[in-house]
Amino acid sequence: MKRYTLYMYAFALSAFALASCSKELTEGLDDVNIGVVTDDNVMYDGMIVTAKKGQPVEFTINGEPDFVTFYSGELGHQYIYKDRTSVSADDVVSSVLSFTVYTSTTIYADDNNRRNNCMDIFYTMDDAENGFEAFPGLVKNDIVADSTTVVQFWKDGKWHELVDRDEFVGMGQNVVAGNSYERDVVNYIDKNLVLAFAYNKDEWENPHFNETDAVNVAQPRYNFASMKITNTLRNGQTTEQFASDFVLTAVNMHHERDTAYYQDWKSTVSYLPEDSGYGTVTANVAGRWNLSSASSGSFYIHGTANDSHWKSSWLVSDPINILACEPDQGVSVKNISQDMPTYSHTYENVGTYTATFVVTNGNYKHEDRGVYQIVVNVTE
Repeated sequence: MKRYTLYMYAFALSAFALASCSKELTEGLDDVNIGVVTDDNVMYDGMIVTAKKGQPVEFTINGEPDFVTFYSGELGHQYIYKDRTSVSADDVVSSVLSFTVYTSTTIYADDNNRRNNCMDIFYTMDDAENGFEAFPGLVKNDIVADSTTVVQFWKDGKWHELVDRDEFVGMGQNVVAGNSYERDVVNYIDKNLVLAFAYNKDEWENPHFNETDAVNVAQPRYNFASMKITNTLRNGQTTEQFASDFVLTAVNMHHERDTAYYQDWKSTVSYLPEDSGYGTVTANVAGRWNLSSASSGSFYIHGTANDSHWKSSWLVSDPINILACEPDQGVSVKNISQDMPTYSHTYENVGTYTATFVVTNGNYKHEDRGVYQIVVNVTE
């Protein structure tokens, strides 16, 4: 087994100065370098490290830098994309919006005397050529104005149906039995796609309150699971953004605390948000959106008891940047409290990768940073 010190192409950086700076309280990067241990499975020809698939590549870290971050060069871990927040439209092969909807009670059709199907899922975008009008947006500080905007947009026929609401009738009552949907959105790129979820847009009242001898009917809870947009890129990489990335805003109707609707919330008053117009909740509150798991694509609006007033609320996204993505991530290999003379990484797929080590020495006065890169060719 041999150890080779590879004086890889390094970029000297400084957070606070371009010129050389004092080494007071910390050493610079003059003695820092990255090496590799060679054996029967890992070889070096002076230019490229060649390793066999599934065999660990052991790098040596010399010079005792304070911090080391490693980018393997694999998909999702490429240094060149560490600051990337959106992909190029030219790189997108497919873009799919996917999600599952399920309920917690039986949903009846509109022609049933127990009708309670009260969820609509809408969308629109900036695409006049194809019959769409851009949503004007929410001001988010005037609930009366925003309530009027979303409802009038519907009354004017400008919201388009993303899902046929009749499909919710008889829908399953768990995530496995629920309705799963996929919508191709690649043609919506750069068109300010907006999603809207309307809970009881017609503001139906519980039949218990407005029909003679009517049966009591519960207003259903609607659960949304795993809502995300997945982009597949030409290089095989996939990027995902979940519901929380859509920047969802609740627009709650009849939110005033002096209404009959508020009386139904007395048992859950401690969970009600201070902002009753735009507020969301973190518990089960009738007719209010719970977005506490939206970062994983899941959210819901809780149902109303069969002897209570039905609620009405919208949930509207900001214009969605379909090309948005998370920056590629490195792995923290070493911090100032660790002694880490070597680091191993195993490449599981054949290919050519640019492995990158970002090394840093710093204190409160300045920071020295170096970027060390080496090409790793992985073979069978």
